[in-house]
Amino acid sequence: MIKEKTNQTTPLGKKGFTLVELLVVISIIAVLSAVVISSVQSARLKTRDTVRYSELVQLRTAINRYYSENGSYPVTGGGWFGSEPGGSFSNNGGNWIPGLVAAKMIPVLPRDPLGGINPSCAGGTYRAFLYNSVNGTHFKLLSYCAIEGTYPTATNPFYDPVRPTSAVQVSSDPTTAATL
Repeated sequence: MIKEKTNQTTPLGKKGFTLVELLVVISIIAVLSAVVISSVQSARLKTRDTVRYSELVQLRTAINRYYSENGSYPVTGGGWFGSEPGGSFSNNGGNWIPGLVAAKMIPVLPRDPLGGINPSCAGGTYRAFLYNSVNGTHFKLLSYCAIEGTYPTATNPFYDPVRPTSAVQVSSDPTTAATL
């Protein structure tokens, strides 16, 4: 004999989900949301780091073009100039690599994609690009207190031997990379 299935009802005669079923569904949604949010955040960090490395390469190319046309690198007089106004390093009125924009080597000097103070860096230093050229014969360009992923190792061309855990760099030569 085949029994016909009847609609089950709650004690009050209403159809619906039990509290346990609702809690299980809410828990699954919460776990999935956490996974998605963490992967999106990780992608954002990697994207900002990729932008920083790309900006360093583009700036190095522009600085080398400047050198080819002028016989020297843009000079800072020995001090570091930084991309972020209000930071620990002089912004030089936004002209933190002197003369590079005026010489039409690059349309605008970039700023760090996140910017602002990095509380995990010494003294709450700003995330910034820094540039130094004492007399125009050598230069060093950093992405300072900004990398959100892992800093490169000594075999990586962006490795900064002076600041291995707070900066990545490009420079005019290996000697400058090790001294500035």
